Amino acid sequence: MRIDLKKIKRVGILMVMTALMVSGCGIGNQNKQFLKVSDGQLVDGKGESIVLRGVNLGGWMIQESWMCPVNGEDRKWANLDTLELLESRFTDEEVQKLLDTYQDNWITEADIENIANLGCNVVRVPFWYRNFMKDEQGTWITEDLEDNPGVKRLDWIIDMAEKYDMYVILDMHGCPGGQSMDHCCGTLCENRLYTDEQCQQTMETLWVALAERYCDNATVAAYDIMNEPQNNGGYEGINSYDPWESTSWELSNEVYDRMVKAIRTVDTNHVITVEGIWRVSNLPDPAQMGWTNMMYQLHLYDDEDGFRTWAADLAVKAKEYDVAAYVGEFQNMAGLGICNEYGISWTTWTYKGTNKDVGTFFWYYGEPEKADCANDSYEELLRKWGEPIRTEWFEEKEYITELIALKTG
Repeated sequence: MRIDLKKIKRVGILMVMTALMVSGCGIGNQNKQFLKVSDGQLVDGKGESIVLRGVNLGGWMIQESWMCPVNGEDRKWANLDTLELLESRFTDEEVQKLLDTYQDNWITEADIENIANLGCNVVRVPFWYRNFMKDEQGTWITEDLEDNPGVKRLDWIIDMAEKYDMYVILDMHGCPGGQSMDHCCGTLCENRLYTDEQCQQTMETLWVALAERYCDNATVAAYDIMNEPQNNGGYEGINSYDPWESTSWELSNEVYDRMVKAIRTVDTNHVITVEGIWRVSNLPDPAQMGWTNMMYQLHLYDDEDGFRTWAADLAVKAKEYDVAAYVGEFQNMAGLGICNEYGISWTTWTYKGTNKDVGTFFWYYGEPEKADCANDSYEELLRKWGEPIRTEWFEEKEYITELIALKTG
């Protein structure tokens, strides 16, 4: 069924009602000034409390095969596999055109307008280092960053967010060497970041370059240092550190410390967010680390009781540490009301996807043809990653309306 995004009303009205349940927290950005952290909450330029509410743009700048139109097998295929296969078949220019075609169509201005009309005030933008660089040694795709494809894509989404009165959270979803064993970081069964100095240096180079570029841009709400570090459950191998062991936390916090301090050499304006490995207790006291203007983050793929338990824990820790609180990913729509109750910012996972059988992950789902990167011709790949993957051809998930209605009824 084809959907006219401008005519979608039901989810929008209910999302706005949900957002308004917390008094004193606006859904728009009337004064686009830098957000800051004060007394355990985000505040705007006037010192008034603001809670960020929105959605991830998952699968846009970094593909995950389980939710994107590519035929790689889930948990056995990462975005690096797709990229290396394309690079083995086509020229650099052809590969970039394929990627541009995909990204031009997966998320369009109509999508950003739709998200704003649904009552959201933020989008979280997952990206990976290969949007900008050719390798783990930090070789830029283009030396001129003005012409760099990753930079141009971030510039575009920031401009769109500004146009539709929203904020952007920049999320390094995939780090050089991989920050977990899981495919969501763009590599699979690597997790070499923590012990590879070159990978850490490349990550630092990228973050500093982005912070220098956006240091004066108040539409950027926060820098999200790295997505789901040590997401190693179910994997085996030399770097499959147990995410529940202190060794994993220490390794992650060392990388956080290096990146926070590197960013602060060029940007003292922006909030920085770091993610606990499933629990906020895994993160250090920021005062002891010398970190300032911080937002602590969890991803909660839990049932309603578990969500409430760990959201409450996050809210307590935010006050104790004087950091803002944020749930960066979740799919249990009961979490909307829980986050609102505790004044926690949130972004659901995720705006759209290609798999009907994964419960409550997507706001819109579709089943476009999957790209066969090993066998499809160049022209066929361009076609499959063109207009057919636009959201106008996807269907709205009815459960979203129902679940949000439960929280507003």
